[in-house]
Amino acid sequence: MLVIGKKIRELRQAKKMTQKDLAKILNVTPQAVSKWERGESNPDIQILIHLSQFFHVSVDEIIGNKNKHFLDSIFSKMKGSKQMGKTVQKTSESKLAVNVDVKTVIIFDMVFSFIADKGLIQTQALNRKLNMLMKQKGKAIVIETYNSNQVDQYGSQADVILLTPTFGYAKEEIAKKFPKISVIGISKKEYGLLDVEKLYEKIIKALKI
Repeated sequence: MLVIGKKIRELRQAKKMTQKDLAKILNVTPQAVSKWERGESNPDIQILIHLSQFFHVSVDEIIGNKNKHFLDSIFSKMKGSKQMGKTVQKTSESKLAVNVDVKTVIIFDMVFSFIADKGLIQTQALNRKLNMLMKQKGKAIVIETYNSNQVDQYGSQADVILLTPTFGYAKEEIAKKFPKISVIGISKKEYGLLDVEKLYEKIIKALKI
């Protein structure tokens, strides 16, 4: 999101700081700050909170979000993520209980898209559509959704990883991290639910079933 990078640059320059100065305070590299400001990547939630505290502005202002209850929604969704972790555990237990080879497909969405109402709704809609397709086709495949900050935590539990268009840039890196797991980038058309059948076929092909 370029708006975030512009705001970070404005705040930094207002304090007459260099990218190196800000990087030192945030305990990141100057290159990371440079990428944020160019819109090539985004800081994670913890960095955003640190930025808001350091510059004495709200997280909402940094990301250009008009929702006054943004932080509450973040913590609510983080709490929900913990609950999803329990669901994953239950799913694994149920696989053993019924002795059925249930495959798990995980959609990872960019954290900023995931916590924004529009992005979250779209990703959830894709999740529901894919789960519905799996049931209609009689496939023992479960679709789950997490944000980009949870890749390390849940990535290894997937049989196939799907990346939303906003997170597609990380495909190569994630593929290296999980070499035995198929990583598929979701096209904008597929993400917009205009070509979900094609995405379904990609998943089936990756699972070899």
